[in-house]
Parts: sequence; structure tokens; C-alpha cells
Amino acid sequence: MKCLVLYHSRGGNTRTTAEAIAQAAHDQGYEATVKSIIEVQAADINTADVLFIGTWVQGFILFGVKPADAQLWVKSLPSLANKPTGIFCTYAFNPRSSLKKLANMLKEKGATIVAQQAFNRNHLTTGVDGFVQRVIDSRQRIAV
Repeated sequence: MKCLVLYHSRGGNTRTTAEAIAQAAHDQGYEATVKSIIEVQAADINTADVLFIGTWVQGFILFGVKPADAQLWVKSLPSLANKPTGIFCTYAFNPRSSLKKLANMLKEKGATIVAQQAFNRNHLTTGVDGFVQRVIDSRQRIAV
């Protein structure tokens, strides 16, 4: 199985988590590629069996929290038609509804959201193995 891990990062936190996700997939015996969201091509999406897509969270603590610049970069993605997709975000304080907002945008591109995970910037890899396993398990259930 081929896993494609896409990320949008400003300070490197989301990239760190994306790389940890790819390593966890590799450790479980799967092929995994990590790319910045701006590098992805339609061929990358088409050859992947499962996607992981992540971004950092921007905004103010009490209001306006959202997936960073997602309204711009999601539009530029190729079709994600029927691709099992695990989404993730990295955050400092509280991601609030960022994952829900990201999920809705990616569904409009055709993604099938199978799992979501928020990673605190102080614990960027805590929970990665379980997240990867949930996405892989969901992909295998869909294929049956």
C-alpha cells in the first residue's frame, strides 16, 4: 500500500508530524512519501492508496481559529475522488473546529475522511502510530 503524506507548514511543526506519520506507516510495512502541499501533482494523488493531509492552526484563541490558509491551498489540490484520507493539524492552544473545517473543504474535493487527529506543538509525535493505524484500518475496511 502506498501512503502519501501532504502537509502545509510555516515553522516546521506540521512537517515534523508529517514525517513522523510517514515513518509510522513505513514501520508498519507500507510505502510512504512526504510532500509539501505546494509540491503535490495529480499523479501523486492517483498512485496513492491512502492520503494523510495536515496543516497548522492559525487564529486567535477565542475566535477565528482555522486550518491555516486552507481556503487557498485546498482549491489548488487535484481531485481527491474517493481517496481514504486521514487529516491532522498541529496547534499551540486549542484547534477548536479546525479539523471539521478542513474535512468539509477536502470532502468538496472528493476525499473520504476516515480519521482525524490534532497534535499539540509540544507533543508533535504523540499518538502518531495510533492515527496511522486507524487510517490504514479504515482503508482496508473500505476495500472489502
